[in-house]
Amino acid sequence: MKNYLLAVFIFGTCVASSLANSAGQNLEFVQIPSDLRAEIAKENEMKDDDVHFYAMGTLSWGGGLISAVTFEDSVKNCSIYVSSGKVLSVLFSGAPCEFVGKPRLESSRKVTSPDVLYDIRLFSPTSGAMADDVIALFYDLEKQTYCMSQSLGSWYQVGNKEVPADLSDGRCFSEGTGY
Repeated sequence: MKNYLLAVFIFGTCVASSLANSAGQNLEFVQIPSDLRAEIAKENEMKDDDVHFYAMGTLSWGGGLISAVTFEDSVKNCSIYVSSGKVLSVLFSGAPCEFVGKPRLESSRKVTSPDVLYDIRLFSPTSGAMADDVIALFYDLEKQTYCMSQSLGSWYQVGNKEVPADLSDGRCFSEGTGY
């Protein structure tokens, strides 16, 4: 009887965990929806034509979208937005900045939802030049959204993969504009 109850408990836990985690697992590259494009342009007080979406830079998951954009301006700049379908929030913004290559989905941390990595070249005030960097987003199960962590980006760049990544600096979307 104990074995039967244990088996039922384990099965129930696995099913519940699977359902709770599935929202962040189903990442796929998509075209940016026109209403999200318009909302990002409005948020930045720009025309739609001045907002350029990074090629293959928009990902969809069960709970929303992650979109990487560049803005037409005298200085190259880039931003990464997360949208829940109701709230639009910027997780990263930098200038001068440019995206390099296409975003990567990374599962080396062996968590239920892949991390999303954007390689960028960002101006470094300490060196006075452009430097390679990684913007890393991880899925927060409690908040049911993707969050950004500079420590995780550094971990992917140069970290010891035997030591767990530090996500304590994780920043999830704040109260943004309605969407």
